[in-house]
Amino acid sequence: MFFKKIVSLEKNKTMIIENNSLEVLRTCDYIKNDKLGAMVSNNLYLSIVATNSCQCDCPYCINSLTDRTLQLPFEKAKVNIKKSVDEFGIKEAVILGGEPTLYPHLFDLIKFLKNDCGLRKVGFTTNGIKLKDVAYLGNVVETGVDFINISYHNHDEFLLPNEMWDIYTRFCNIKKPHQKIRINTNVWKGNHDTIESLLKFIGQISILCDEIRISNIIRKDSFSVNPNAVDEAESMYMTDEEYEVLFNQLLDTYEPNYSIIHNPAALGFVNYYLIPTKVPIILNWNIDSKVSEQVCENNFGDNKIHTIKCLVTGDMSLSWNVNNIIDIKNE
Repeated sequence: MFFKKIVSLEKNKTMIIENNSLEVLRTCDYIKNDKLGAMVSNNLYLSIVATNSCQCDCPYCINSLTDRTLQLPFEKAKVNIKKSVDEFGIKEAVILGGEPTLYPHLFDLIKFLKNDCGLRKVGFTTNGIKLKDVAYLGNVVETGVDFINISYHNHDEFLLPNEMWDIYTRFCNIKKPHQKIRINTNVWKGNHDTIESLLKFIGQISILCDEIRISNIIRKDSFSVNPNAVDEAESMYMTDEEYEVLFNQLLDTYEPNYSIIHNPAALGFVNYYLIPTKVPIILNWNIDSKVSEQVCENNFGDNKIHTIKCLVTGDMSLSWNVNNIIDIKNE
């Protein structure tokens, strides 16, 4: 189910927010898949790890535990992705890393997903560094990509505010109507972790994008990549209680003027809240459980599957764990 627009009251002014991409508005139905032995969402989407290479080494990022030399084998991935799209009815894909703009076949991969697989939405998540190149940004737009998620957490080493401004204004000048930039920002200790600093930051970035998503950081061992690794991000983590206080303060701030939308049936165990301002704010609230508890490991039962992953090896999986590779060979 997709809502085409939201009517929101801002003081005494009525706004219409056009949208067909906000995941918070989706309602998933589940169909038992005999091959997986699990309940599969009708809004199943695909995550593709294009490369482990990255210019940065963020301590909270799962990629810091991986082999940075690995690149997605394009021909193998194409075969497995196409089979998965046909088998499971996948409609959307997001390309991840590492840093996907360092993947030499990124443009070809986007075109393959759009043209050969017929996906209705394709995008990628990036630190934005390569988008500063005017020619590169133009080539991204020409691929037909639907969305670009830029990780922009503060005035950090990725992009300075004026660089983010340049990227967005250039993008707006050449983009097609369906194309959007979203800023993804994480909250951690010292990084807009008070309601005052968070609201100030939202005000600053609301002129730099089409959508904003605010998330808590998730402990790396919850992804089952390398649970024995020493976690250098330990000092960054806020407690569940601290996130609850902050996120509730955020919702309370907007509640008098906006109808906050919460859809617990959107995409599984992640809580999504939508604050329907002119630049929509999505609160991606995942503090109730570890991801590893939700990826089903090898006993799927009646668990609900929302995502299929193409690992950097080109294999398909139900989690980041290689123990969950899906057999998608033709029968």
